[in-house]
Amino acid sequence: MRHRLLALVLMFVAALAFGCSNYDDSLESETAAEAGHDEDGGEDHGDGEDGDGGDGHGMAGDERAEYSMPDQVYAFLEIAEGQTVVDLLAGGGYNAERVAPVVGTSGTVIAERAQEQFQERAVGGDLSDYNFQFIGDVAELQDGSVDAALAIRAYHLFPDVPVQLGEIFRAMKPGGVVGVVEVRLNEESGHNMETHRLGEQTVIDDFAAAGFEYVEASDILRRDDDDYTVYSLEGQTRYQTDRMLLKFRKPAE
Repeated sequence: MRHRLLALVLMFVAALAFGCSNYDDSLESETAAEAGHDEDGGEDHGDGEDGDGGDGHGMAGDERAEYSMPDQVYAFLEIAEGQTVVDLLAGGGYNAERVAPVVGTSGTVIAERAQEQFQERAVGGDLSDYNFQFIGDVAELQDGSVDAALAIRAYHLFPDVPVQLGEIFRAMKPGGVVGVVEVRLNEESGHNMETHRLGEQTVIDDFAAAGFEYVEASDILRRDDDDYTVYSLEGQTRYQTDRMLLKFRKPAE
């Protein structure tokens, strides 16, 4: 009887461990996909942030550009040749790839948590003409080394906002710029965890608490046909929602 009871206990523990492991994997995949950094990515390059293949939301890179307007976003953030830019939660590298020609061969793109397939393209692949660096966490950035940081639908996934912003502030050069794109909540403040939408004032207040100056907002990603009560409208992707574009700056010394 004792052996049978022990066997049942061991079976229960094994089932519990397996269930927890599956839950953790599912949560990680869901988090990555929600940020536009889907781990499966497109067929061509595994580029979860679109690239030349598809993305976690079923939209190809060229098609997404109509809604994400990457070149306009980089211009708004004053990203220029020769700069060092960090792409936060880079995933499949949609922005890392597209900002590289902006900073040119004299600049550097640092991709945080980039997928392996994108790293292969950047090192010895079709993007090898540009200078890429790869990190697993913003804490790895050197003090005062970054001219611009891109938080393109990554900010709401920061595990600890004050800690993350503190690390970014430390890594920015004086006068360095951080750009934030997030899906807009139809309220000034708040963070709806079900729809993953944020109020602009919440983001502004968090950056101010970290020492950044709020510079300005752009309406180039605004959409008037959004339904703010849902994650995204049926038949549309997150790139077709109403999004904020905010610019922050580390005060110049």
